[in-house]
Amino acid sequence: MEQRKLNDQANTLVDLAKTQNIMYDMISDLNERSEDFEKRIITLETKLETLIGSIHALPGLLSQTIRQQQRNFIEVRWRTTTSTSPTTLSGPGPRPGGGGPPL
Repeated sequence: MEQRKLNDQANTLVDLAKTQNIMYDMISDLNERSEDFEKRIITLETKLETLIGSIHALPGLLSQTIRQQQRNFIEVRWRTTTSTSPTTLSGPGPRPGGGGPPL
């Protein structure tokens, strides 16, 4: 009977050691995953900051592009108007109202 108790206690200690090893492995795995997630979050934060910076710059870039397209349109329109106007047929001379396209 005493031998049986000792065997049961020995088996319990072995089971406890196995459980402890399993728990250690699980905790190690969780720590690795936590580090991986932290790296991924840092990467996402960096990308988000870049995206926010681009979005903040967008209104200025759009405004600049629209102004440039307006200038180009006015310049083309002015060239078309001056090349078909009667003043160019009669020779060079001052244009009424100025001389060039408004910018």
